[in-house]
Amino acid sequence: MSPDTYATLLFGFISFSWVVYLTQELFITGSSALNRIVCTNEGERRQVQVAAGIHWDGIEVWLIASLTLTFAVFPLAFTTTLTFLYVPFYLLVFAIIGRGVAIEMIYKLDSERWVKNVVLMWTISSILIIFILGVYISNMFLGLPILYDGSTVVFESGFLSIFNVTGISGGLLFLSLALIGGSGWISISTEGELGKRALVFIKKIGVIYTAPILLLLVFMGFNNTDSSIFIGELFTNNPILFVLPALTVVSALLATWFGYKENGLKVFIFALVTMGLFLITGFLGSFPFLVPSNLDPTMGIETVDAMVSAKTMNVIFVALCIFYPIIIGYQTWKYINFTKKVKFNDE
Repeated sequence: MSPDTYATLLFGFISFSWVVYLTQELFITGSSALNRIVCTNEGERRQVQVAAGIHWDGIEVWLIASLTLTFAVFPLAFTTTLTFLYVPFYLLVFAIIGRGVAIEMIYKLDSERWVKNVVLMWTISSILIIFILGVYISNMFLGLPILYDGSTVVFESGFLSIFNVTGISGGLLFLSLALIGGSGWISISTEGELGKRALVFIKKIGVIYTAPILLLLVFMGFNNTDSSIFIGELFTNNPILFVLPALTVVSALLATWFGYKENGLKVFIFALVTMGLFLITGFLGSFPFLVPSNLDPTMGIETVDAMVSAKTMNVIFVALCIFYPIIIGYQTWKYINFTKKVKFNDE
């Protein structure tokens, strides 16, 4: 295969890794963020802890895979992004560490104060994880304030520029989908009234109505620059792809509808489908740019600009074809074998 073909395939692997990671992160962070609101006692909190804790560590491999692949195959894109967003990235790392420590350590000490503080860390870190990821992903689709002339990357502003209307709306979109998906996950993975209470909560405070509104706001932001994903190479040459953003909006509306109906399983499914379709739309729209420029659409970093040698890509591609099926098989086995509902005060 030609180097360009390898680059395209590996871009697909990276995109796939992000989709798999974020669709799983969605309900783990969402259910974790809801624990202080919907749990009335420590027995119910243990249910949420177990429902989230069974799977949270397994999904991080996809985040590592997406970042490691970017570094190995497209080092220029990785270093550019990390240089520009090092503060949000480190905040994300601390939040992920905090979430993991909290889930594992909540009940390691028989102290009310300890439990209260660790639960607070669990809640805040979960909210931060999904919000930061939403801001990051939305800006990667929208484009960063960079100019790349083929040899040098110039940053026209600092990392605070990612907190624009589209970026913040993307963060809130991810957070709302997480709460919706998390309520559905609690409903289908725990026994008792806990799941019902979670669904009632997101309905009562109106979270279910925010997803389609925020989604449309983010799409409008994407379409408000010359580097819009909707006038990118693939969407321009294949108008049939416009069915993807349409289906994303429809899926968000269905998540809202089933949230209104308090149907936990369908809320869960359509929250995840909305996230998946949103990500697929963004990655297809931004191709062939790894780091689009929102200042000049011709001065972003493309796959051909950032890729390593063909020999290196060949080795990486073969390794992925071997190890990705193993990872997918393990996670599939894990979900199949841990489908029983978590009981009250479960260990």
